[in-house]
Amino acid sequence: MTASVQTDVTAAARAHARGTAAQAVASVTAQLRGALDGVEAAVVLYFASAAFSPADLAAPLAAAFAEATVIGCSTAGEFTDQTDGVGGLSTLALPAGLVRAHPAVLADLHDPVIGARAALADLAVLAGEDLRDLDPTQWFGLLLVDGVHGAEESVNEEIDAAAPLLEVVGGSAGDDLAFERTWVAVGDRVSECGMALVLVHATVPFRVLRTTSCTSTGRPLLVTRCDVATRTVLELDGRPAAEVYAAAVGHPRDAVDTLDTVFPRHPVGLMVDGDPFVRSPQRVVAGGGIRFSCQMVEGMRVDVLDAGDVVADTAAAVLQARDALGAVSGAVFFNSVHRRLVLAETDRPGDFVRALGGIPSAGFHTYGESWLGHLNHTLTGIVLGRP
Repeated sequence: MTASVQTDVTAAARAHARGTAAQAVASVTAQLRGALDGVEAAVVLYFASAAFSPADLAAPLAAAFAEATVIGCSTAGEFTDQTDGVGGLSTLALPAGLVRAHPAVLADLHDPVIGARAALADLAVLAGEDLRDLDPTQWFGLLLVDGVHGAEESVNEEIDAAAPLLEVVGGSAGDDLAFERTWVAVGDRVSECGMALVLVHATVPFRVLRTTSCTSTGRPLLVTRCDVATRTVLELDGRPAAEVYAAAVGHPRDAVDTLDTVFPRHPVGLMVDGDPFVRSPQRVVAGGGIRFSCQMVEGMRVDVLDAGDVVADTAAAVLQARDALGAVSGAVFFNSVHRRLVLAETDRPGDFVRALGGIPSAGFHTYGESWLGHLNHTLTGIVLGRP
């Protein structure tokens, strides 16, 4: 670091670009460096359309911000507080003044329990302290995890066991709704069945944001037969799941086959003190079962939900976090692709961006959200304050 580099706390920097991978990398690098105005980056997060090859992004971005921890993933849509869409690259840089330390690991999740456990042990070594002993008022984690191999529940359980006091939020990588191949990256290393986790030692206060616009319709359903490993509910209330679900939401059975129908508008939720922890239907499978984006177990009682107003919900949650902090310097958000689909149905993507309140921020539309477990149809994030 040269003598001319500043170390004052500044706002986070965000950028968005389209074009070829080379064009997008060059554009976001220039935008972020310009916004940082000489301050070194400590952590750089990037969220990329599945149209990009990860090899064309990971190494160039790691080289462009060699002083920083750089992590990223593929998406089902990208956004900043200034723009929203698909097919691009959104990025966020946390400057050195906001962050003291930023160790990160990339885990292989072909065996999710073994892979996550080993990576968390490595992370403790990098942090120089048992994760259980880290001060949860100063440290938080950002998690990017593969979105198509069904490992999120195991990963979150291992994180909770290793670091029960830390706030760890994040999202599942996407591939623009193809549900075939996603990737995560740390530095120039990429995994198509992995987890990227960075621990951030912040110099400023922060708040976790977790919100869903979904509310109960008052219609309960009982999971009576399921295949937990594939997240498939075979029967609800003792009958084929698709048949029961269709009747519960008031639609013909043949209108509830894919994400193009009523699924984004009517997920189901495990109710905890009136608060839904959402499970989103993904598609109907042979035999009339429904594959969900989150696990359920036999005997679980869930309510049919209504998606409500995603924009109003987002604005209220962001305002609450901002009011709690007093002043903000940046944020990273993980927004469910099911919420994105509701926004598209109501033609309100631009309203969602405005609901972020102008906080310098970036994020992506996910295949699942992480906070105290694996969630659906939810917005999670970290909002950073100022000293």
